[in-house]
Formats: sequence, C-alpha cells, structure tokens
Amino acid sequence: MATITSTGIGSGLNINELVSVMVDAQAAPKTAQLDRLKASTDSSISAYGQLTSALEAFTASLKEINTASAFTGLKASSSNEALAKVTAGNDAVAGTYQLKVTQLASASRASSGVIASSQTFSAGTLNVSIGDKQSVAVEIAEGATLEDVRQAINTQLKDQGITANIMSNPGNPQEGSRLVLSSTTTGEGNDIRVEGVGGGLAALNVNDTQGSYLTRAANAEFELDGVQLSSASNTVEGAVSGLTFELLQVTPEGEGAATIGVSGNKEGLTESLQKFVDAYNKLVTVTNNLTKVSTTEGSTTTKASALTGDSLLRGLNNMLRSELNKVAEGAGVQSLYDLGISTTRTGTLEIDKNRLSDALEQNADGLVNFFTGKEGLFSRLESQVNAYTKYDGIIQTQTKSLNTTLGNISKQREDLDLRMAALETSLFAKFNAMDSLVYQLNSTGNSLLSSLESLNKSLGKK
Repeated sequence: MATITSTGIGSGLNINELVSVMVDAQAAPKTAQLDRLKASTDSSISAYGQLTSALEAFTASLKEINTASAFTGLKASSSNEALAKVTAGNDAVAGTYQLKVTQLASASRASSGVIASSQTFSAGTLNVSIGDKQSVAVEIAEGATLEDVRQAINTQLKDQGITANIMSNPGNPQEGSRLVLSSTTTGEGNDIRVEGVGGGLAALNVNDTQGSYLTRAANAEFELDGVQLSSASNTVEGAVSGLTFELLQVTPEGEGAATIGVSGNKEGLTESLQKFVDAYNKLVTVTNNLTKVSTTEGSTTTKASALTGDSLLRGLNNMLRSELNKVAEGAGVQSLYDLGISTTRTGTLEIDKNRLSDALEQNADGLVNFFTGKEGLFSRLESQVNAYTKYDGIIQTQTKSLNTTLGNISKQREDLDLRMAALETSLFAKFNAMDSLVYQLNSTGNSLLSSLESLNKSLGKK
C-alpha cells in the first residue's frame, strides 16, 4: 500500500480520508448484504435447534403414554398393595376377587461342601444348570483358587442370572469356605445344579446328594376366590383374563384376603388424553412462535420470525395435521373428533369434556387401538417426527446447508476484503500520481511567475 502524508503536498487534499470514504462506500452494499444473510442464517440455525428440542420433547411425551395400560378402558386396584399389586389389560372385565397369598415363588440358592482355604484346582470345567435346562460350561484355569472359581462363574454366567460368592466362618477360619451360588429363576424344579469335570472340581458339585440347598426353587401359591392356584413367578399372568398380579408378600396369619377390584377407567383415560393434548400444544406453541409475523405497536411495520414462510416447517405442520385428521377403519373410535378433541384457530387442540365423557361411556375400549400399537396415532406421529429429528434427518440436513452458507459468507467477506485492499492500493496510487502532478504544475507555475517577475523588473529598469 502506498505511504503518504494525510494531506497531499501538492493538492492539499486529505487523501487518507478520501480513500477511506471511497473504499467504505464501495464495500458498504456487499457488507450490508452479507450481514443480513449471516443474521438470517444464524437465526434459522437457532430456530431449527429450538424446533428439534420441541419435537424431541413431544416424542418423549408420546413414548410415556404410548402403552396399552395408559389407554385401557378398565383399571384394577388392590385393597392391600403391600400384599399384591394388579394391573388390567385389554381383556379384563369388571369384577371383584378375593386374594390370599400362602407362598411366594423363590429361586434356588445352593452351597458346595467345605473347601480348604489352601486348596487349588487343576484345569477343568464346571457345568452349571438350572433344573432340566441345558447346562453352561464354565472353564476353570490351572491352579485356580476358590476365589478364581467364583470370579469365573460371575464372569461367564452373568447373563444367565446366576451369581457366586464365598461363605466362610469368621469364628473358625481353619474350617474352610463354601462356594455359594444364587439364581434369579423362580419356580419349582429350577434348582441350581453344578457338576465338576476334571481338576478336582467334583468337590464343588451341587445336586440332590452333594452340597446343600440353602433355598429350594419353589412356586408361588395363592388363592383367588378360594381356588388354590400356583405360579412359577411372583408376576402372575393368566390366572384371570386380562389381569396381571405382582405378588409381594404372604398374607399374614389371621389377616383376611385382599380385595382386587376391576372397574371403569374414565379418569385414567381422560388424564392420558390430556397429557397428549398438552404435549401437542406445547409443540404447536413453539412452531407458532417460530413462524409468526409481528407488528410494532403504533406502527404498520411488520417483522417476520426466524422461520416465517419456511418450507421445512410448513411441511412438518402439514404432516402433523394430516396424521391428526386421519380416520381409522372399523368400528369404535375413528377420529379425534369422536372423542371431543378439535383444533383451535391457532392450531392447538382442545377437549370438549362433555363429549369426551360421553365417548368414554360408550367406547372406552376403542381408545387402545386408535392411539397405541404399531398402527396407532402415537406410533405414526413418532415415526413421522423421527424423520425430522434423527441423525442426518430433514432438520440436520437443512442445518448443514445453513452452516455451509455461513462458510460461504466468511469466504465472501475474505474476497471482499481482498478486493477492497486492492481498490485502496489503486486509489492511493491514483491520488499520489494526481498529487505529484499538481505539485509539479504548482512548481512549474511558481517558476514561471518568478521568471516573469524578474523579467518585469529587468524591463522596468530600462
């Protein structure tokens, strides 16, 4: 860049200021355009972030209520939830039952014989099984101690629900230790069995004649309306159609039976529907804020929001409305309108409580199929929204494009800076040349004037 004083020696002009003004004037339109584009792009990226968060919150809410239990037409209750809890499924019918629990289902817990603390085992295999099920081979390394055997079992059988520990007598350490195995599989016939093969591992055998059972696997035993029943698990299904019992403790001696009641679930259904409406309305509030056009008070000037007119958001809103307005085939609940749920002027949903109450009286069972399951409204909404929020989905693809735009803006700024630097150099060169020319002309003029003055003086003497 040319270097001169701020005031031209020939012209007297402030060349620095002139060049600065001219360069700024040349750069201003493009700079303003890039500033506007960057602000708009930044705003869109931020808005898409807000939209993604709102959509993820919406689908999280859907997952919470997208269960048959949330929309079953009946609810079950227990008069003694410390004894047993109960839930009602689609096949349940209204009624009451008397429940007494005489025995909880238990899992097997077994102990080997006493093993000296100094004992080690040669390489071999422990075949561990539950009841008549296929045994799992646990490989034992050469020179393994009882602690090593415990570790091998816990490592190799962790997914089988079998754990091992060592039990010793602190009052008599010389007595030796026992290998104790515990299972999570309840039910009669599901006792742990251990067979050692090679390496002296037979000392760890557990069966009906070797080792000992600290707890035998047993069925749960209970009475429903006086009928004796049993179950391999404390979670009992199939005893009564549509009901699942969770047995928690034995009925105390002298205490009466617990009453199990199955009745209408209008309150629960209304609550589930309200949760859906609230979740949807939160999403709509966000999308409305991202697309609204506002007017400054006392002015006719309008201001668009970050995603006003955005095709992506318009497509999302169209998809949501389409899913909400779909009519299901068959009898029962066919649309949200059947439940008294309608769309307001702003796009949110509202519930007509009277119409909903009437609908639940007539067809509460129809809600499960309409809302839940693979083809239910909630699953369809989750699937459609996931296309927007997933990795490399619609929103992320658009955001990547916007980030590319930001990169292009930075490149255009760099190019503009280079062009303006070249322009500045060119202008300084031209002004310097002009200033030098003016200086030369001034010098020539001054010289001529001086010569003329000398000539006049010379002629005047004659």
